[in-house]
Amino acid sequence: MATVSSTRSPRTSVVIPCHDSLRWLPETLRSVLDQSDRDLEVVLVDDGGTDDLAGFVAGVHDDRVRLVRQDNAGVSAARNRGLDEARGALVLFLDSDDLLLPGAVAALVDRFDSDPEVGLVYGWAAVIDERGVEVSRRRTSDWEGDVWERLTTRNVVSLGAAIAPARVLRELGGFTVNRDRFSVDVEDWELWLRVADRHRFAVVPEVVLQVRRHESNSTGGGATATLDAAYRHLIESVFRDQPPHRAALRRGMTARAEMAPAWHSLQDDLEARQALAYRRSAVRHEPSVRSTREYWRLGAAIRLMQLGGAGVYSAVRRTTGSLRRAAA
Repeated sequence: MATVSSTRSPRTSVVIPCHDSLRWLPETLRSVLDQSDRDLEVVLVDDGGTDDLAGFVAGVHDDRVRLVRQDNAGVSAARNRGLDEARGALVLFLDSDDLLLPGAVAALVDRFDSDPEVGLVYGWAAVIDERGVEVSRRRTSDWEGDVWERLTTRNVVSLGAAIAPARVLRELGGFTVNRDRFSVDVEDWELWLRVADRHRFAVVPEVVLQVRRHESNSTGGGATATLDAAYRHLIESVFRDQPPHRAALRRGMTARAEMAPAWHSLQDDLEARQALAYRRSAVRHEPSVRSTREYWRLGAAIRLMQLGGAGVYSAVRRTTGSLRRAAA
């Protein structure tokens, strides 16, 4: 185990779970260490990987980086281990293939300092491909304050684009570990909802994170069904023992949760029929979902796949992505 020589307590701890992550980790780590706010540490959690992560860390020569190792237990358990090890008052969880944009930590910390009673501060995220090219819609939101009800409709907080007080996260027990049940989970959304149940949120209205999409983090290969099960478990957990005025929101959350496996059915499984079944199920749960832009975007995408097949659908996705990037 590599340790730092310094005994200082940094303001922010950036926790990065790792499992054979050296393809992307050097760039990810550099995006953190090059932040203008240097009052931070990086806790790398080696979740039973087989690569030489310790050798890589030894060559970094930055005492803000610490490495801890555990037997393989999954990403949620690794994040919780990092939370246990964190020395900072604020914690940011970053995936090992994503990138913090310059000034991200300073922007998030400054927003927290302007209202220290909030339980979470989040910024916006962009999605990039293996080459670092932005490829899809940015995740943006202006939701602040008491956001619990709105947060049941969609997850606007990207992991890596948010900081929260370590005490808040520890009081809530960190991430729920469901690895034995779901190979693909929505554990971040579940944690944000638990935070929102007790605390206000604040937003930094700018892109602070680049989320990298590549073949090895795809949810394809039959994982859509697992994702579906994870969403159903999430909804059951969120609405357990809720008062009637909150329980009434369950149908809406269920309807909107159907949209995620619908999109994965199209984009990962190339299955228009399956996507259409999810879309119809969403309407059965909550007819008002028809008024959302996402419902009609999904319908158009399904129709395109039905008429043109996977090749045409993929080509149109690439073209529209290029147009969005040009307009950004």
